[in-house]
Amino acid sequence: MTPRQKIELRRSEIRSRLGEIAALEGDALTDEITAERDRLMAELGTSEPQLRAAIEAEGAETRNRTADDGEGAELRALTERASLGAIFTAAIEHRTTDGPTAELQEHLKLAPNQIPLALLRDPKDSAIVNVVGRNGIERRAVTPAPSEVGQTQSTIIPGVFPRAAATWLSVDMPTVGVGDATFPVLTTNAAPGTPAKGAAQAETTGAFTAELLTPGRIQASFFYNREDRARFMGMDEALRVNLSEALSDKLDAEVIAQIIADVSRTAASGAFDYAAYKGLVYGQIDGTYAWGAEDIRVLVGAETLETMATTYLANSDSMSSLDQLSRRSGGVRVSAHIPAAANNKQDAIVRRGMRRDAVCATWEGIELIPDEVTKASTGQIVLTAVMLHAKKVLRADGFKRIEVQLS
Repeated sequence: MTPRQKIELRRSEIRSRLGEIAALEGDALTDEITAERDRLMAELGTSEPQLRAAIEAEGAETRNRTADDGEGAELRALTERASLGAIFTAAIEHRTTDGPTAELQEHLKLAPNQIPLALLRDPKDSAIVNVVGRNGIERRAVTPAPSEVGQTQSTIIPGVFPRAAATWLSVDMPTVGVGDATFPVLTTNAAPGTPAKGAAQAETTGAFTAELLTPGRIQASFFYNREDRARFMGMDEALRVNLSEALSDKLDAEVIAQIIADVSRTAASGAFDYAAYKGLVYGQIDGTYAWGAEDIRVLVGAETLETMATTYLANSDSMSSLDQLSRRSGGVRVSAHIPAAANNKQDAIVRRGMRRDAVCATWEGIELIPDEVTKASTGQIVLTAVMLHAKKVLRADGFKRIEVQLS
């Protein structure tokens, strides 16, 4: 049994015991039982970082074990030596890259001003950092340098973006090459039977669907002055990072919007109480997509999270709906990309299991386009970043879209 499996088994045992304790009432809930409950809740909380560490270690071990010693290892080494900053600088200076960076671009059949997606990936994850839409974003205002720059300049503090939710929902993000991307899904399973001796067993006609995804564009731009670039150390790099993160954040928003569009809503029948919030987890366990509470992840908006945190089983209960679900499910997270509450109602996305039920394909190469001509008369440079992607829910049953009535 691996360390990860041992931790998961123990967490499952704890959740089961907490479920038994939660069902106790009155005199059955003794001081000893209460102390046991508090101890188990504390253990469950402290085991979460251990589980994440075990998952990361297991993933790294798997990647190392399955990686080949030939071209794969050589490509990884080349990627480690390549420089994202070199591509950015070469694009600004309208020249080609060189060294390992140029070799990596040539291997991936990319132009000198295109960034390999591998250079934007978190080394501990297979997803693009923050993560990447069809709708363009343009920053029309000129980006000025601060008034105090020079020798005393400190490290640039980057912009703030929401944490990505798409990867947490286990949305697969494959990288594709030139052309459209097709994702076939087997929709009709074999139907076994128990025929009598000598009797025939009916055959099953298999059925498939195929989702054809064509690339859409997400685009973001910055304007800035030549004079500021000369005075403000690191301005180019700071804007490059911000563009990358802005594209990534937009993709996360697009994925959330796609799930909401592809999954039918379960309408709220009244204000959510403690039992209704528990239904976000226990009402979604079907034995097929989810075996237990740990297979359920819940993504909510800020208004819903606030209400969950103040909804209790009884006035004397010390645990809110949020506390209960966070401890017993695969997790509850808030996303800035869940649409705001309207008419006192807000959608919640429930993920059932971690199968490949949704994809967001990204086409290799983020293109950097420097423009020193359009705004040449005002001494301004336009830096544009473009990325291509497409997204789709392949199996809607892997998700539930539940409308929450806040009051």
